[in-house]
Amino acid sequence: MDNLISSKIDHKNIGLVKTLYQLRQDLDVYCLIAVNAGRMHQKNIGKCFFGYVQQLSIISIALGICKIFENETRNELNSISGVLRHIINTASSKLNHKKLDEFIQKYDGSSNNNDTISALSSTVTGFVKKYNKELEAFKTFRDKKVAHSEYRFETDSLPSFDVMEKLFNFGLDFYSLVSENLVRVVPCNLNAKRNVKFDLKGILEKLGLEEIKMEMK
Repeated sequence: MDNLISSKIDHKNIGLVKTLYQLRQDLDVYCLIAVNAGRMHQKNIGKCFFGYVQQLSIISIALGICKIFENETRNELNSISGVLRHIINTASSKLNHKKLDEFIQKYDGSSNNNDTISALSSTVTGFVKKYNKELEAFKTFRDKKVAHSEYRFETDSLPSFDVMEKLFNFGLDFYSLVSENLVRVVPCNLNAKRNVKFDLKGILEKLGLEEIKMEMK
């Protein structure tokens, strides 16, 4: 399999980046509302509406993170696990050592020049283990609050925005690694085009909000 364009790996990786794209927009909407909420309330700018939008963004963030990190067991998934599993089965020899080493070093994995796929797998496993508590919190929220309405379930505090960003960035880096080094295409730069965020900023400006904050501090 010399050309992986239009292969199952390519299609799964495209499915993964579509989820990552939506997660990027959800994170941006949540962030922009959160950092400007105080002054929006002071000026009485859409308190109920933007509060509702922020709640919807949290639901979508939880769903997106669960999709990205869901373990592929029975059904084939466009998750990190789903893409990795197909790489193991069909294209493990095609991984570029240099790019793989950069990914592994960034996420404190164990480099093994004799077995690139084991090095990649252990890095993914290590990252998921590191954030297991946070990922389980999102899964519990999804299962008991979003997908169902469990009797007497109390919504505990979800992980911080910083953790959400770290989970997103890991998914994006994994997608980019597969795109560049296996499929041999230029990956989408989801951190470059933030049109939804700037559209929301424009709406807030038209509603009279000045000096709009753009990032969590």
